Amino acid sequence: MENSIITLAYPETNQTSLFKDLKGWHVAIRTSEYKELIDWYQQNLDFRLVKEFNAGEMKLAFIAPPGDNNFILEVLGVNENDSSSEVKGGYDHLCFSVANLEKTMESLKSRDIEIVRTFEVPIIGKRVAFIKDPFGNKIEFAEELKM
Repeated sequence: MENSIITLAYPETNQTSLFKDLKGWHVAIRTSEYKELIDWYQQNLDFRLVKEFNAGEMKLAFIAPPGDNNFILEVLGVNENDSSSEVKGGYDHLCFSVANLEKTMESLKSRDIEIVRTFEVPIIGKRVAFIKDPFGNKIEFAEELKM
């Protein structure tokens, strides 16, 4: 087979899926070098700081690529000595935006998928739920908080 360029061809979207409203929103990474990680993405890849906030002891930031408002890298600043943290550094979870979190959770439960936790994050206007896949990877689903 010779080297040729083949464009990526997606199959048709599945409009009958219970999860047809899933859209990629962010990937989260943990680091004990919070400021240095953000600085690296800003200085080397021109990422933009969208929002920075605290959740308890953890510092969080949303950073976005220079030309894309549809993808976020969530930076989770953790204390490297925190023994309660499952992940010390690197990948933490991926997140999908959904139109209706209740409906999504019902659909997950109908497939015997356990909702690990759910809560509101008013500072970013989201309500979220987490599951784990059979391999231990965390997956978050997020909807806009209703006013």
